[in-house]
Amino acid sequence: MTLPVLPRSREPAVRRLDTQRGLAAAALSLTALSIAVFAAVSASGDRAIVAPIGPAGPFADLHYWLAPVLIKAACWLATACGGAGVMAGLAAARRGWRPRPGLMLAACAAAAVVFVFVPPAASVDVQNYAEYGRIVVLGHNPWVMTPQQLFQLHDPVGLLRPPEWRNQPTVYGPAATAVEAAAAWLGGTSMAWITFWIKVMNGACYVATAAVLDRLARPDPARRARVALLWAVNPLMLFWMVAGAHTDLLAVLPLMLALLAGRASRARARVAFAAGASGVLAGIAIAVKVTFAGPVAGLAAGLQHAVSGRRRAAVLASGIAGGALVLAGGYTVAGKAALGSLVRRISSANDSFLPIPGPVYHHPALYVTVALAAFAIVGGVLAWRMPPGYGDLPEIRPMLVCALAVVLGGIVQYPWYDAMFFPLLALLPASRLDTWLVGRTVLISGLVLPGVGISGHQYREARVVVPVFMACFLVAAAFGKLQAAATAPTGPTGATGATGPA
Repeated sequence: MTLPVLPRSREPAVRRLDTQRGLAAAALSLTALSIAVFAAVSASGDRAIVAPIGPAGPFADLHYWLAPVLIKAACWLATACGGAGVMAGLAAARRGWRPRPGLMLAACAAAAVVFVFVPPAASVDVQNYAEYGRIVVLGHNPWVMTPQQLFQLHDPVGLLRPPEWRNQPTVYGPAATAVEAAAAWLGGTSMAWITFWIKVMNGACYVATAAVLDRLARPDPARRARVALLWAVNPLMLFWMVAGAHTDLLAVLPLMLALLAGRASRARARVAFAAGASGVLAGIAIAVKVTFAGPVAGLAAGLQHAVSGRRRAAVLASGIAGGALVLAGGYTVAGKAALGSLVRRISSANDSFLPIPGPVYHHPALYVTVALAAFAIVGGVLAWRMPPGYGDLPEIRPMLVCALAVVLGGIVQYPWYDAMFFPLLALLPASRLDTWLVGRTVLISGLVLPGVGISGHQYREARVVVPVFMACFLVAAAFGKLQAAATAPTGPTGATGATGPA
């Protein structure tokens, strides 16, 4: 008698499902732990992570002093858990996990609210923004007047100016300065309230960016999962962009909206209008921070690839006209001093992360040449070797190449600069690039945290670690080690198929 053979074909599928569930649970747990620790450390109000902002603010400041070793360990724990949570989530998504987009957006909004109501953490940048906004409200030019001069006027906000940038006029564009002035008008003479309104605006921009990215990722559940994990509930980006309230986020939202408007320019109707709107939004991004000209250039190149030959001229002309209108108007108001302030900032070697010879900093033209050479090297390798993007989003790959060239090739690098490329990475298929870039943010975050009063030894460590990372990354890219990771089948092939270099 022949014995029945029990089917075994389901065992591998069951193991894969168990692995997927385990990774998803780990991702959610580590992400929640990272957000909670970051929020708790910020709420402590310890001066190692929160700079003085004065009384009368609405923040949940416990005024609790922590031992330096403890606060450093907490920052490292939150950073490591945040990076591990993102990577575990991406691994689960490659195995078919599809978190509900609505819940992810709700979690994003909840985390943003938490980070809005803890004191501004891990840098003094938001205090500088408050100073510049206050200068505008008082009727002065923030591209000429310095925080130290505001301090000498005995202004209540000026008295709390951070020492690091006390003699530096603003280097940000007119769009960023307008937001800072609005926050200063709402906050009055209270540094705490001005920084609160800046954080409110940043929190709103973060959630809005998550919603725009989710819209761009539809209807593919796999893409929406990547958007949720790499941006919406990414603890590292939430911490740096909302808790830290860095102004880069004010450029990220219009950049993503420019991408959304640019996609509409592919339609036969209203091509010029959609391209013009995309140009206006792109111009706003550059008018926040000039480095966003990089991904804007990538967007222009991608749009030229996406539209048919007869419409390319109209799209390009309308986009340039829209962007030029915004930039010309903004910098006419700001005046030549805005460009002069930026050039003087270029000459500073204080926070350089790359080992550039000293004389380079004293010659702005030489500095720009070195910077452009670094951008060209990084951008060239990535344009050659970066994994392909989705066929229906040909703009993403050139935008990401340009964004990475700007950030990774930059002489000055901070983890909040990575907000330029994370939204674009989220719209690219899964690849080993994810591991490299998430790891980079974890690495640099660990170097600069807790962040307030960064010491000389932290910069010395960064000047070793960052170039080593860059060399390893470029070698890996050149040898084809960024190839796409295996993923579970998803969606219709027409929507998810990858395309080559755009």
